[in-house]
Amino acid sequence: MEMKEKLREITVGAPKNFKSETVEIDGVEFEVRQPSVEDRGKLMSKAGVTSTRDLDDMDYASLQAYSVIYCTYVPGTDEKVFSEDDYETIKNCPAGSWVDQLNAPIMNLMNVQPEEDAKN
Repeated sequence: MEMKEKLREITVGAPKNFKSETVEIDGVEFEVRQPSVEDRGKLMSKAGVTSTRDLDDMDYASLQAYSVIYCTYVPGTDEKVFSEDDYETIKNCPAGSWVDQLNAPIMNLMNVQPEEDAKN
């Protein structure tokens, strides 16, 4: 096998295995899943981030709400629990509520730590 083929096999040819975590809220399980590169870009854009220069001005509430919308699934399925119609409701939930319980592992799965990035 030529080198280029090998490199492509282990990158664009590899299976897409998205990491996920189960989050239990009031005895009910939710699955939060790592977003695709495209979805992560959409989430960041909706939070006002189009470049690393924008991190200080990021709308963290929007990032949290859209992360929950884009990354929360009925366990073991590809069915999302929330839709963009839920945005205002999710954004206006109390801090420390179920939104934060779902959002914390999503941020880890996104490989994004907006609070730390904003400090730097």
